[in-house]
Amino acid sequence: MSATLAGEHVRWRRATRDNRLQDRRNLSADCLVAFRQAHEAMRLAADEEHPSPQARAARIRQVYLASGCDEARERLILTATDEVTTAVDASYTSLRNIREVLASGATVPTPEYQAARQAHRETTAAARDVLRRYLGSLDI
Repeated sequence: MSATLAGEHVRWRRATRDNRLQDRRNLSADCLVAFRQAHEAMRLAADEEHPSPQARAARIRQVYLASGCDEARERLILTATDEVTTAVDASYTSLRNIREVLASGATVPTPEYQAARQAHRETTAAARDVLRRYLGSLDI
């Protein structure tokens, strides 16, 4: 009977670990995908024809809000480590900077956009590295 209980406990721990790991993977991937989708949607919105600069800025902010990146970020950082939160927030902040650069009238070829895009690329790469370590460190 002890062996059966010990075996069940081991299986339970393994199943719990696998479920937590899958949850972390899903939250991490969902967050980074939402950031990517927001960026692409903002770029497309910036390239559209707009009746005024104000309408362009409003459209860019609208597609950003519709992307779900705020919600995906919140779901991830709710249970993440401080290191993950810091890295994801840096990527998130750089994405919001892209939003403001595009909303201010910059286009993809402009130096302002290119600098914001490079900063976002770097912060997102750093977040991926932190997330990989986070996913590899699950213990229960």
